[in-house]
Amino acid sequence: MAVAQAIEQLLADPAHVQHIVQCDVPMLASDWGAKDEDALVHTLGINLLGSIGKAAGYMSLIEYPVPRAQRWQKKLVRVDTAWIDCHTRQPTVLVEFERFSMDTVLAKQTNLYVAAHGCAVPPAVLLLCVWALDGEPVHTSWYEVDRPLPVPGGPNVTRPESSYMLLVQAVLGCRGERLHFLRFQRLM
Repeated sequence: MAVAQAIEQLLADPAHVQHIVQCDVPMLASDWGAKDEDALVHTLGINLLGSIGKAAGYMSLIEYPVPRAQRWQKKLVRVDTAWIDCHTRQPTVLVEFERFSMDTVLAKQTNLYVAAHGCAVPPAVLLLCVWALDGEPVHTSWYEVDRPLPVPGGPNVTRPESSYMLLVQAVLGCRGERLHFLRFQRLM
C-alpha cells in the first residue's frame, strides 16, 4: 500500500509532474502540444508515465513484454510501461495508458490482471490511466476492481490479491488542433 500511496502523491503533485513534462516529454507541454493523430498521444502518454516511474526511483521500460501467465498461455501481454525495482529486479508497477473508451478500458484492465499473474511476484500496483479532454465525461460505472474479467482462449482473470489497482485520468487540454497535458486525477 505504501507504493500506491507514493504514486498517488506523485501524480497529485502538479508542479512535479509539469516539471517531468517539460524535461522529458515537452510535446505534451502547453507551449508545444501534439496533434491527436495515429498513436502519438498514446506514445507520449506512456513515455510520460515511464518518466514518472524514473522520477520515483524505478527503472522504467516502455512496451514491457510480461512472461506468459500459466493459466493464460495463449494471451501475450505487453504492458505500456513497467516500473522495475532495481534491488529486487521485479516489476513493482505495471501501467496501461489508453484514450477513454468503453470499447477498450476493460481490455486494458484485463491486460493488467493477466500481466500481474505472469510476473514471478505480483506487482504492488496496477495503474490504469485513461486520457480524455478536460470537460469530457469519464464514466467509471464499468469499473469493479474485483470482478472476474473474460480472457479470450482462457479462464476469467481477477486481480492478484497483493496488487493494488489504481485508476486515474490524464486530463488533456486543447489549443487549436494540439493537445497538452493538464493534470492527473484519481477516478476511484
